[in-house]
Amino acid sequence: MRIFVLLVFSVALSAFSQQKFEREYRIKIEEVPAEAKAFINKCKFDKKVKWYAEESQDGKTIEAKSCKNKYKYSVEFSSDGKIIDIEKTVKWKEIQKETKRNIKQTLSQKFKKFKIKKAQIQWKTDEDTYLKLMNRASKTTIKELFELIVKGKKESSYNLYEILFDTKGNIVKELKFAPQNTDNLEF
Repeated sequence: MRIFVLLVFSVALSAFSQQKFEREYRIKIEEVPAEAKAFINKCKFDKKVKWYAEESQDGKTIEAKSCKNKYKYSVEFSSDGKIIDIEKTVKWKEIQKETKRNIKQTLSQKFKKFKIKKAQIQWKTDEDTYLKLMNRASKTTIKELFELIVKGKKESSYNLYEILFDTKGNIVKELKFAPQNTDNLEF
């Protein structure tokens, strides 16, 4: 019985406090699924596309990174080449005032102090709508999410978090960065 209670407690605890770990490394274009390459070729990026494999708490994905209209874009694919999402890195001041206010209000309730380190707009939709968005073919209305990297202080220490918000400031997903593993001694 004790083992069962301990098992249930540990599963509940791990679900409550998800940690973000990520390993990203460059891959050759030959390693990229054909479907992913075909989509990226239709996006007409301004600069060369760099391909990465990413291993995280969610599994393994393929990522294409490049620039378009002075913005950095990241397009994430499943390992078989199906598109997962597109992220565009923006400055905090570029986000709509009401959305910023909603997000700041949520962060103020969650942390004693916080600083936004990075902001991205994230879109999840079908391939045709993504292409319209990327190539500005028409006015496309897609639900936007906002992925922020936040340095936040809860009790007495600061930690880094990746937090996904909707436009109303509600938290969709939150991950605390796991401490980095190093094989070297740090002094």
